[in-house]
Amino acid sequence: MTTKEVIKLLKERETDFLKTKTFSSYPGIYAFFFIGNEFPVFCDAVTKHQIIYIGKTESSQEARDAKTHFTTGKTGSSTVRKSIGSLLCSIKNLKPIPRNNTDYEKGRLSHFKFDTSSEEIITDWMKNNLALSFYEFPKSKKEIEDLETEIIDQLVPILNISKNPKNPFKDVLQQLRKNCALMAAKELSKNKAIIKNNIYKSQKSITMITAGKYIDLWTKKRELIKERLKVSQTKQSLQLSSDEFNRVGNRQSYSFNLEFVNGIVSNDIGGSAVARDLAKVLEMSAEIREILKVGHFKIYMDRQFCLWIERK
Repeated sequence: MTTKEVIKLLKERETDFLKTKTFSSYPGIYAFFFIGNEFPVFCDAVTKHQIIYIGKTESSQEARDAKTHFTTGKTGSSTVRKSIGSLLCSIKNLKPIPRNNTDYEKGRLSHFKFDTSSEEIITDWMKNNLALSFYEFPKSKKEIEDLETEIIDQLVPILNISKNPKNPFKDVLQQLRKNCALMAAKELSKNKAIIKNNIYKSQKSITMITAGKYIDLWTKKRELIKERLKVSQTKQSLQLSSDEFNRVGNRQSYSFNLEFVNGIVSNDIGGSAVARDLAKVLEMSAEIREILKVGHFKIYMDRQFCLWIERK
């Protein structure tokens, strides 16, 4: 069976999770479909019944899907649960926590899970918003992995990070996961005070988990900004709260200037993480991208945390 035929079969077998009665005991390839009303964060990029994740199992669908991905408390062992939890984190006020103390003592900052109530929210969201399908493929480990790689390359599922260089949202998704890892590290430090210096011995590691920290903040404001962009022939304003920025950053000034000309950032924003993250969040919305394609837009924030939007 060709890769295209496998993809066709996976799509034909789509079944809501809540209607799935049995899980295969064979190795193979599984697909997750989105069946909800609005996908978190990347809302414009995901349509109903779209495949958002492709995975493989060398044991069985039952072991990987039923007993790991859709099981409360298993985020530490599930890449897709980590990603979904990261997307829901700010929307549902989830609480990332360390997977275990050893990971953090050894500087493995990417490993995290969520507290019990947050884990339950993730499981509930997945069960009510995802559908599954499975292709039994009892072959060698290499054959299974090769097939998974080929399918990911053709479909470019939005939640696949590994083996998916064409995923346009890969960087943002990785950043949201790193943000959760940082929150988990801070939680461990606050509650147990056992984070050791070697966790932060590499400045590169610190940079990796702190860059992009304003993405959640701007995502919450995106709809308000979009409405003002629509009527920006006259100068628009949006008053923001200094507390929101100070909770995630530590800067003397958050003011910035961001300009788009025909949909492209036209000024140098390299020195402003706040502006860079806003640009990323705006570019994630198809509707906003269409607005910005026509004309010259100036978006800037003053020292009083008032965001100004105008079409020049």
